[in-house]
Amino acid sequence: MLFHPKDTLEVVQKANKSIGHLAYHLHYFIEHRWNDRKKVWEPSKQLKSAPILPELKEIGEQLRAQREQAMVEWAQTGGVKKLKARLSGRIVHGLGAGHVRETSLTIHPVYGLPYIPASSLKGLVRHWFIEAYCEGDEKRLSEHEDGCAIFGIQDHKGQVQFYDIFLIDGLRLEKDVLAVHMKEYYEGKNAATDNQKPVPVSFWTVMAAEADIYLTAHGFRDDEKTARLLEAASLYTKQALMEWGIGSKTSSGYGRFSEVDDVTETEFLPMVQKERARLERRKIEQDMLERKRREEEERARLALLSPEERLVAEIERLTDSETDRQRSKDSLYQQVIEQQNKQAAVALQAYWKRIGEWGKAVSKKQKQKMDKLQQLLEEK
Repeated sequence: MLFHPKDTLEVVQKANKSIGHLAYHLHYFIEHRWNDRKKVWEPSKQLKSAPILPELKEIGEQLRAQREQAMVEWAQTGGVKKLKARLSGRIVHGLGAGHVRETSLTIHPVYGLPYIPASSLKGLVRHWFIEAYCEGDEKRLSEHEDGCAIFGIQDHKGQVQFYDIFLIDGLRLEKDVLAVHMKEYYEGKNAATDNQKPVPVSFWTVMAAEADIYLTAHGFRDDEKTARLLEAASLYTKQALMEWGIGSKTSSGYGRFSEVDDVTETEFLPMVQKERARLERRKIEQDMLERKRREEEERARLALLSPEERLVAEIERLTDSETDRQRSKDSLYQQVIEQQNKQAAVALQAYWKRIGEWGKAVSKKQKQKMDKLQQLLEEK
């Protein structure tokens, strides 16, 4: 017989659809059997099959795309490393977590996928580093500049970020069995003897082809330092996963990785460059739209002015470009003289002074225009 929490049952019945979330299949979809001696329903020790439904695979692909896009955006201002890790066998994470079956498996609470939390990955790599470079003494971590920068110490946070590892490619769950041969000995009831009956304990393991691992760093003005720390963190991560493995029962061969390759140059950077080009195109388009908007606003403002006021405004908007320089000497100058517009003459004089067209070192033709403009300014 199957039992569900009341609220879960209501949600499932209303949804009227298959549920891909593995937490449901592993933690809620539990068969119970009647214990006639104790007169109670007890969770069955046998594991039911946990299907990897198409809905879950679709969620996995969407998650992969979202993470890639997030990392590509991060790479516009910070450092990113992408590693491709290949499992050599099964992996089980969270075996000892609290569960009615006494064995568990870490499932992401939102996405419903098996995953390795970032805290576990960072903890593993940090432990490996301390054993490899600090002779197993955690206090000596502060003596290593890169170790302090990557992992952090008591008064200094680490500058490299580790992320959850989601097991998506080739995902499937496999049943496994752990046989406890001397249960009474482990319970402290009897000595370790050969006449005790073995107690098989079933648990879930995860099979996956490969997994993406991301490392990031930010907060450095020196790009070389960022690159160096990420390179070192990638190397330590690779060594830790291949030598030690991650998760439960690593001493028995679980959680080991056969290959951990840096695919930043081959897979990740092309996406970063593509995104950078897209952002540049979008910025150009936005700048053009903004310039067009300002021009339209300026035209609307000028349309409300009198001809004399409009001429002053046009002169004040002149730039140092060759087109505007020539325009100031031709059409705008002619309008100033025709209108006898002293305010516009003041603006034109200021512009010519700014661009070096007012003074002694000018052409004869420009000198004539200066004199005529000066006469207009001196008239009462």
